[in-house]
Amino acid sequence: MSTLFSRKSRTGSVISSRRELWKNFDWLLIITVALLLTIGTAMIRSSTFEHPTLYDTPRQQIQYAIVGFALIWLLASIDYRYWKSLSKFIYVLIIMALLLLFVLGVVAGGAQRWFEFFGLFYIQPSELAKIGSVIWIASFFANRGNQLNQFRWIILSILHAGIPAALVMAQPDLSSAVMIIVVWLSILWTAGVRPQHLAILSGVSIASLPAIWLLMEEYQRNRVINFLNPALDPGAQYNVRQAIISIGSGGWFGQGYNQASQVQLRFLKVRHTDFIFSATAAEFGLLGVIVIMLLFVVIAWRIFRIGNNAQDAFGAYLCYGMGSMIFAQAFFNIGMNLNLLPVIGLPLPFFSYGGSALITLMIGLGIVQSVAINQNKYEY
Repeated sequence: MSTLFSRKSRTGSVISSRRELWKNFDWLLIITVALLLTIGTAMIRSSTFEHPTLYDTPRQQIQYAIVGFALIWLLASIDYRYWKSLSKFIYVLIIMALLLLFVLGVVAGGAQRWFEFFGLFYIQPSELAKIGSVIWIASFFANRGNQLNQFRWIILSILHAGIPAALVMAQPDLSSAVMIIVVWLSILWTAGVRPQHLAILSGVSIASLPAIWLLMEEYQRNRVINFLNPALDPGAQYNVRQAIISIGSGGWFGQGYNQASQVQLRFLKVRHTDFIFSATAAEFGLLGVIVIMLLFVVIAWRIFRIGNNAQDAFGAYLCYGMGSMIFAQAFFNIGMNLNLLPVIGLPLPFFSYGGSALITLMIGLGIVQSVAINQNKYEY
């Protein structure tokens, strides 16, 4: 009897411990993401309204979102430290997938970025490389600890991040390559890089710009040139000009949902992906896009807060890498829409249409939530 009672007590303790863990689940983060997804899906519907080839995109986005939330819940229940033990395997797997892409990848729009599976769905390895980069770079720095004051470890980390970034850039996919570098920089900064090492890295980066310029595709170089001097090729600036016109047409309160002329008359191109921010400004005005930007600030704040409360360096680096990637991607997309940055094809996180991009972000949030619910040490 006493044995049975003690077993019940231990079982009850386990259940109680698990419930205590889920109390740390960051509901504000998830609610904010859900709000962004809801507004974004509504804007996708408005942007593709009565468009014969894009008619199904809102339904597909909802399906991706449902799968994404299921992944968040699943990954949050897995202890994030498990991914640290798999980081080398994940790194090798991503490198192999990126290499295999050059042999079996589907070519579309001059880029070879997707695997096609029986004509039913596509997988973009560069998106998986983003989340993979967060895991393996976080693991790399967490395993080195105090050794990071030695410059050779920083050089090795550059190689770790540089190989997948170079393979992604060769597809070509400059935007995803930039995000991998952003992840590396954010975690390096968080890990506490020495000022003299940062100065050396800055000097080497500036010196390598000509080589990077030569490695870029011609259309990528033209985008930068046209951004710096639009008069050279006015036609190349059509999308950006229409984006600026759309933003200006919205005024303070916008023209109304599904009522913006630039959007509904299709002057604004790729309005459901790269330029959805401009479409939102046209329909909801300045106040509407301010709300959108504040939602991204809340997401970054919650993720960085989880990182600050993480019980180990690996958990903290995961959060800082993921938070920096989301915030940087939003920053680049909005800057591109405002013609403050050159167009590099980055979607607005949780807002633009795109299955691979959304699923990747939701996977990252699931891992971040795992860090959140495991903030307090526990024993079984």
